[in-house]
Amino acid sequence: MRKSVFINPFVDRGFKILFGQESSKELLIELINDLLEGEHHVEDLSYMDKEDPSETTDGRGVIFDLLCKDRDGTIFIVELQNARQDYFYERALYYLCRMIASQGKKGESWKFKLVPVYGIFLLNFKSGETDKVRTDLVIADRETGEQKGRNFREIFIEFPLFNKTESECETAMDYWLYNLKHMEQLEHLSFKGQKALFNRLEELARIANMNKKERAEYEAALKIYRDNENVMDYAVTTARREGKEEGRKEGIAIGEERGVLKTARLMKQNGISFEQIKLCTGLTDEEIRNL
Repeated sequence: MRKSVFINPFVDRGFKILFGQESSKELLIELINDLLEGEHHVEDLSYMDKEDPSETTDGRGVIFDLLCKDRDGTIFIVELQNARQDYFYERALYYLCRMIASQGKKGESWKFKLVPVYGIFLLNFKSGETDKVRTDLVIADRETGEQKGRNFREIFIEFPLFNKTESECETAMDYWLYNLKHMEQLEHLSFKGQKALFNRLEELARIANMNKKERAEYEAALKIYRDNENVMDYAVTTARREGKEEGRKEGIAIGEERGVLKTARLMKQNGISFEQIKLCTGLTDEEIRNL
Protein backbone atom coordinates (compact mmCIF):
# COMPACT_ATOMS: atom_id res chain seq x y z
CA MET A 1 0.00 0.00 0.00
CA ARG A 2 1.41 3.40 -1.02
CA LYS A 3 2.25 5.67 1.89
CA SER A 4 0.36 8.94 1.84
CA VAL A 5 2.31 12.10 1.05
CA PHE A 6 -0.32 14.36 2.59
CA ILE A 7 -2.41 14.28 5.72
CA ASN A 8 -6.06 13.30 5.80
CA PRO A 9 -7.83 16.65 6.35
CA PHE A 10 -10.89 14.89 7.79
CA VAL A 11 -8.87 13.68 10.77
CA ASP A 12 -9.33 16.20 13.57
CA ARG A 13 -5.61 16.84 14.10
CA GLY A 14 -5.03 17.17 10.36
CA PHE A 15 -7.87 19.68 10.03
CA LYS A 16 -6.43 21.76 12.88
CA ILE A 17 -2.96 21.75 11.28
CA LEU A 18 -4.39 23.09 8.02
CA PHE A 19 -6.80 25.66 9.44
CA GLY A 20 -6.60 25.92 13.22
CA GLN A 21 -3.28 27.56 14.06
CA GLU A 22 -1.71 30.97 13.59
CA SER A 23 0.68 29.66 10.94
CA SER A 24 -2.27 28.46 8.83
CA LYS A 25 -4.68 31.33 9.49
CA GLU A 26 -4.25 32.76 6.00
CA LEU A 27 -5.64 29.50 4.58
CA LEU A 28 -8.74 29.72 6.75
CA ILE A 29 -9.25 33.34 5.70
CA GLU A 30 -8.92 32.39 2.02
CA LEU A 31 -11.37 29.50 2.40
CA ILE A 32 -13.95 31.72 4.13
CA ASN A 33 -13.55 34.48 1.55
CA ASP A 34 -14.02 32.02 -1.31
CA LEU A 35 -17.16 30.68 0.39
CA LEU A 36 -18.52 34.20 0.89
CA GLU A 37 -17.32 35.79 -2.34
CA GLY A 38 -19.30 38.96 -3.06
CA GLU A 39 -20.92 38.93 0.39
CA HIS A 40 -18.27 39.34 3.08
CA HIS A 41 -14.51 39.81 2.93
CA VAL A 42 -12.31 38.89 5.88
CA GLU A 43 -9.12 40.91 6.31
CA ASP A 44 -7.93 39.19 9.48
CA LEU A 45 -9.17 36.65 12.01
CA SER A 46 -8.46 36.02 15.67
CA TYR A 47 -8.99 32.56 17.13
CA MET A 48 -11.38 32.56 20.09
CA ASP A 49 -11.83 30.15 22.97
CA LYS A 50 -13.49 27.16 21.33
CA GLU A 51 -15.59 26.35 24.38
CA ASP A 52 -18.90 28.11 25.06
CA PRO A 53 -19.74 27.01 28.61
CA SER A 54 -23.30 26.47 29.72
CA GLU A 55 -24.93 29.23 31.75
CA THR A 56 -26.56 26.73 34.14
CA THR A 57 -25.13 23.95 36.25
CA ASP A 58 -27.14 21.31 34.41
CA GLY A 59 -27.05 22.93 30.98
CA ARG A 60 -25.11 21.80 27.95
CA GLY A 61 -21.89 23.53 26.98
CA VAL A 62 -20.52 23.58 23.45
CA ILE A 63 -17.00 22.97 22.16
CA PHE A 64 -16.43 24.11 18.57
CA ASP A 65 -13.76 22.86 16.16
CA LEU A 66 -12.82 26.42 15.24
CA LEU A 67 -14.29 29.67 16.56
CA CYS A 68 -12.98 32.91 15.04
CA LYS A 69 -13.75 36.60 14.96
CA ASP A 70 -13.19 39.12 12.17
CA ARG A 71 -11.93 42.65 12.85
CA ASP A 72 -15.48 43.97 12.56
CA GLY A 73 -16.72 41.51 15.19
CA THR A 74 -18.26 38.99 12.76
CA ILE A 75 -18.09 35.50 14.27
CA PHE A 76 -17.30 32.33 12.34
CA ILE A 77 -18.00 28.81 13.56
CA VAL A 78 -16.14 26.25 11.45
CA GLU A 79 -17.02 22.61 12.08
CA LEU A 80 -15.77 19.38 10.52
CA GLN A 81 -18.14 16.44 11.00
CA ASN A 82 -17.25 12.88 10.02
CA ALA A 83 -20.02 10.74 11.51
CA ARG A 84 -23.56 11.02 10.22
CA GLN A 85 -26.03 11.89 12.97
CA ASP A 86 -29.69 12.67 13.35
CA TYR A 87 -30.72 16.32 13.59
CA PHE A 88 -27.37 17.72 12.43
CA TYR A 89 -29.03 20.75 10.82
CA GLU A 90 -30.79 21.39 14.15
CA ARG A 91 -27.50 21.02 16.00
CA ALA A 92 -25.91 23.59 13.68
CA LEU A 93 -28.81 25.95 14.34
CA TYR A 94 -28.29 25.47 18.08
CA TYR A 95 -24.61 26.42 17.69
CA LEU A 96 -25.46 29.66 15.93
CA CYS A 97 -28.19 30.52 18.39
CA ARG A 98 -25.74 30.08 21.27
CA MET A 99 -23.34 32.56 19.73
CA ILE A 100 -26.12 35.02 18.92
CA ALA A 101 -27.60 34.81 22.42
CA SER A 102 -24.17 35.24 24.04
CA GLN A 103 -23.98 38.75 22.55
CA GLY A 104 -26.70 39.89 24.98
CA LYS A 105 -24.41 39.76 28.00
CA LYS A 106 -23.78 43.51 27.92
CA GLY A 107 -25.99 44.90 30.65
CA GLU A 108 -29.23 46.86 30.46
CA SER A 109 -27.81 49.41 28.01
CA TRP A 110 -27.54 46.85 25.20
CA LYS A 111 -29.97 47.65 22.35
CA PHE A 112 -30.06 44.25 20.60
CA LYS A 113 -27.56 45.20 17.91
CA LEU A 114 -26.14 41.86 16.76
CA VAL A 115 -22.90 41.13 14.96
CA PRO A 116 -23.24 38.53 12.19
CA VAL A 117 -22.62 34.86 13.01
CA TYR A 118 -21.63 32.50 10.21
CA GLY A 119 -21.68 28.73 10.59
CA ILE A 120 -19.55 26.77 8.12
CA PHE A 121 -20.12 23.03 8.39
CA LEU A 122 -17.93 20.62 6.41
CA LEU A 123 -19.62 17.22 6.31
CA ASN A 124 -17.80 14.02 5.40
CA PHE A 125 -21.11 12.22 4.96
CA LYS A 126 -24.43 12.59 3.17
CA SER A 127 -26.90 14.29 5.46
CA GLY A 128 -29.92 13.01 3.57
CA GLU A 129 -31.31 16.57 3.69
CA THR A 130 -30.20 17.54 0.19
CA ASP A 131 -28.66 16.31 -3.05
CA LYS A 132 -26.51 19.46 -3.40
CA VAL A 133 -22.84 19.80 -2.50
CA ARG A 134 -23.49 23.21 -0.94
CA THR A 135 -26.55 24.29 1.01
CA ASP A 136 -26.94 27.90 2.23
CA LEU A 137 -29.49 28.84 4.88
CA VAL A 138 -30.50 32.42 5.68
CA ILE A 139 -33.44 34.24 7.23
CA ALA A 140 -35.61 35.28 4.29
CA ASP A 141 -39.07 36.52 3.45
CA ARG A 142 -41.11 33.40 2.71
CA GLU A 143 -43.10 34.99 -0.10
CA THR A 144 -40.36 36.85 -1.98
CA GLY A 145 -37.27 34.88 -0.95
CA GLU A 146 -35.55 38.17 -0.10
CA GLN A 147 -32.95 37.80 2.64
CA LYS A 148 -33.88 39.70 5.81
CA GLY A 149 -31.00 40.50 8.10
CA ARG A 150 -27.33 39.69 7.64
CA ASN A 151 -26.63 38.42 11.14
CA PHE A 152 -27.45 34.75 10.57
CA ARG A 153 -25.92 32.46 7.95
CA GLU A 154 -25.29 28.72 7.66
CA ILE A 155 -23.27 26.98 4.96
CA PHE A 156 -23.19 23.20 4.66
CA ILE A 157 -20.67 21.46 2.38
CA GLU A 158 -21.25 17.72 1.81
CA PHE A 159 -18.03 16.23 0.43
CA PRO A 160 -19.48 12.86 -0.68
CA LEU A 161 -21.73 14.76 -3.11
CA PHE A 162 -18.76 16.48 -4.77
CA ASN A 163 -17.88 14.25 -7.73
CA LYS A 164 -16.08 16.55 -10.16
CA THR A 165 -12.89 15.34 -11.76
CA GLU A 166 -9.82 17.60 -11.77
CA SER A 167 -10.52 18.73 -15.33
CA GLU A 168 -14.13 19.61 -14.47
CA CYS A 169 -13.19 21.99 -11.65
CA GLU A 170 -13.76 25.62 -12.61
CA THR A 171 -14.30 27.76 -9.52
CA ALA A 172 -12.26 28.56 -6.43
CA MET A 173 -14.57 26.37 -4.33
CA ASP A 174 -14.12 23.50 -6.80
CA TYR A 175 -10.36 23.78 -6.28
CA TRP A 176 -10.73 23.66 -2.48
CA LEU A 177 -13.16 20.75 -2.48
CA TYR A 178 -11.14 18.68 -4.94
CA ASN A 179 -7.87 19.07 -3.00
CA LEU A 180 -9.45 18.45 0.39
CA LYS A 181 -11.51 15.45 -0.71
CA HIS A 182 -8.61 13.71 -2.50
CA MET A 183 -5.69 15.06 -0.45
CA GLU A 184 -4.65 11.77 1.14
CA GLN A 185 -4.42 10.09 -2.30
CA LEU A 186 -2.54 12.88 -4.11
CA GLU A 187 1.20 13.19 -4.70
CA HIS A 188 0.99 16.91 -5.49
CA LEU A 189 -1.87 19.30 -4.81
CA SER A 190 -3.74 20.57 -7.84
CA PHE A 191 -4.56 24.13 -8.95
CA LYS A 192 -1.48 25.83 -7.48
CA GLY A 193 -1.33 27.87 -10.68
CA GLN A 194 -4.85 29.16 -10.10
CA LYS A 195 -4.42 29.78 -6.36
CA ALA A 196 -0.93 30.73 -5.17
CA LEU A 197 -1.84 30.06 -1.54
CA PHE A 198 -2.18 26.35 -2.33
CA ASN A 199 1.62 26.23 -2.21
CA ARG A 200 1.27 27.00 1.50
CA LEU A 201 -1.53 24.43 1.79
CA GLU A 202 0.74 21.82 0.22
CA GLU A 203 3.59 22.73 2.57
CA LEU A 204 1.42 22.37 5.68
CA ALA A 205 -0.27 19.21 4.42
CA ARG A 206 2.94 17.26 3.79
CA ILE A 207 3.38 14.61 6.45
CA ALA A 208 7.16 14.89 6.06
CA ASN A 209 7.00 18.54 7.19
CA MET A 210 5.43 17.74 10.57
CA ASN A 211 7.51 18.01 13.69
CA LYS A 212 7.76 15.02 16.03
CA LYS A 213 4.93 16.17 18.30
CA GLU A 214 2.56 16.93 15.41
CA ARG A 215 3.33 13.59 13.77
CA ALA A 216 2.59 11.64 16.97
CA GLU A 217 -0.69 13.50 17.54
CA TYR A 218 -1.73 13.10 13.93
CA GLU A 219 -0.94 9.36 13.85
CA ALA A 220 -2.95 8.84 17.04
CA ALA A 221 -5.93 10.76 15.62
CA LEU A 222 -5.64 8.91 12.29
CA LYS A 223 -5.75 5.55 14.09
CA ILE A 224 -8.94 6.53 15.91
CA TYR A 225 -10.45 7.79 12.64
CA ARG A 226 -9.66 4.55 10.79
CA ASP A 227 -10.66 2.32 13.70
CA ASN A 228 -14.04 4.04 13.90
CA GLU A 229 -14.52 3.69 10.14
CA ASN A 230 -13.60 -0.01 10.24
CA VAL A 231 -15.80 -0.80 13.24
CA MET A 232 -18.78 1.00 11.75
CA ASP A 233 -18.32 -0.68 8.35
CA TYR A 234 -18.02 -4.05 10.06
CA ALA A 235 -21.04 -3.32 12.23
CA VAL A 236 -23.24 -2.54 9.24
CA THR A 237 -22.06 -5.65 7.36
CA THR A 238 -22.58 -7.81 10.45
CA ALA A 239 -26.09 -6.47 10.97
CA ARG A 240 -27.06 -7.42 7.44
CA ARG A 241 -25.44 -10.85 7.61
CA GLU A 242 -26.83 -11.71 11.05
CA GLY A 243 -30.25 -10.51 10.03
CA LYS A 244 -30.29 -12.76 6.97
CA GLU A 245 -28.97 -15.82 8.80
CA GLU A 246 -31.35 -15.50 11.73
CA GLY A 247 -34.14 -14.53 9.38
CA ARG A 248 -33.97 -17.85 7.58
CA LYS A 249 -34.48 -19.64 10.89
CA GLU A 250 -36.92 -17.51 12.81
CA GLY A 251 -38.42 -15.01 10.44
CA ILE A 252 -37.04 -11.82 8.93
CA ALA A 253 -38.17 -9.43 11.69
CA ILE A 254 -36.73 -11.49 14.57
CA GLY A 255 -33.53 -12.18 12.66
CA GLU A 256 -32.93 -8.53 11.87
CA GLU A 257 -33.56 -7.56 15.49
CA ARG A 258 -31.01 -10.09 16.74
CA GLY A 259 -28.49 -8.96 14.16
CA VAL A 260 -28.92 -5.33 15.23
CA LEU A 261 -28.49 -6.21 18.91
CA LYS A 262 -25.29 -8.17 18.23
CA THR A 263 -23.96 -5.30 16.16
CA ALA A 264 -24.77 -2.72 18.83
CA ARG A 265 -23.14 -4.86 21.51
CA LEU A 266 -19.98 -5.16 19.39
CA MET A 267 -19.87 -1.40 18.79
CA LYS A 268 -20.38 -0.69 22.49
CA GLN A 269 -17.53 -3.03 23.42
CA ASN A 270 -15.28 -1.15 21.00
CA GLY A 271 -15.99 2.21 22.60
CA ILE A 272 -18.21 3.65 19.87
CA SER A 273 -20.39 6.49 21.16
CA PHE A 274 -24.11 6.06 21.87
CA GLU A 275 -24.84 8.61 19.13
CA GLN A 276 -23.01 6.59 16.47
CA ILE A 277 -24.54 3.29 17.67
CA LYS A 278 -28.00 4.84 17.44
CA LEU A 279 -27.29 6.00 13.90
CA CYS A 280 -26.19 2.55 12.75
CA THR A 281 -28.78 0.46 14.58
CA GLY A 282 -31.80 2.66 15.35
CA LEU A 283 -31.74 1.60 19.01
CA THR A 284 -32.62 4.02 21.81
CA ASP A 285 -30.25 5.18 24.56
CA GLU A 286 -32.02 2.91 27.05
CA GLU A 287 -31.75 -0.13 24.78
CA ILE A 288 -28.03 0.51 24.31
CA ARG A 289 -27.48 0.97 28.06
CA ASN A 290 -29.17 -2.37 28.72
CA LEU A 291 -26.98 -4.34 26.32
